[in-house]
Amino acid sequence: MKQKIIIIEAVILHVYIRKILIFNIQKMSQEADEGRIELIVGPMFSGKSTRLIGVIRKFTYKAKKTIMVKYFADKRFTEKSEVVTHDLLKYDSIECKNLREHFDKLKNYDIIGIDEGQFFPDLVEVCEELALMKKTVIIAALNGDFRMEPFPVIAKIIPKADKIKLLKAYCFNCHKDARFTLRIVQSNETVLIGAGEAYKPACRECHIHFSKEREKGNLNIDEILKDRKEKEVHSDDNITPVKEKDKDRDEKDSKDLSSSSAETSPLPAKREEQVF
Repeated sequence: MKQKIIIIEAVILHVYIRKILIFNIQKMSQEADEGRIELIVGPMFSGKSTRLIGVIRKFTYKAKKTIMVKYFADKRFTEKSEVVTHDLLKYDSIECKNLREHFDKLKNYDIIGIDEGQFFPDLVEVCEELALMKKTVIIAALNGDFRMEPFPVIAKIIPKADKIKLLKAYCFNCHKDARFTLRIVQSNETVLIGAGEAYKPACRECHIHFSKEREKGNLNIDEILKDRKEKEVHSDDNITPVKEKDKDRDEKDSKDLSSSSAETSPLPAKREEQVF
């Protein structure tokens, strides 16, 4: 009888999951047929490219024609025409300086992914044209530059987007939520392509503080990370493991109970541990 109940529950769960998957796929297909502009924005190291690759791959379930575009000067992890994340996840792509260069090719696809969208000067007009042709354009881009200032093309495309996803990272210094990109090298160029050697994710307080230090020429990121690691080690040394605390407390309880056992009703010598 129990086996029959388990089988019935498994079948119901399978049908339920199948319906959810079909519904999500149909919804994605309907949205793709309408023509859309979607934005995935956030600071560096927040997983924008990873999310973009994941979304593009999902559309393959409905046999949609997909294509990925990367900025021609982005050679941080590879010389090949492919989008590569900080975790070295790869996805084949085409590359260009202006999206118009490949417009005739892009309009033959249902789903167009654009990585590092802030670098394309013609992003807004090309994406609008593709959306009017009932294409779905998904853009991964920085939410701001190292000064916390907006990239003009991203600021212009936000009002035209059907969907915006804001991602966050963790601050390199204090581990709080990081929504900003801190430049750690001595350069004031707006476009400076780099990875961990040039940028760190930061919370508001740390971004403002370390940006001032960088402008003074006092920013030594290696020393900051070293000091933080030493503080974490010292902090861990001062923490008494939970099991040791429980043991000490139990021994104290045991002594107290033993000393008072003659005057009170019988009690166990050691408190039993409760498991929840």
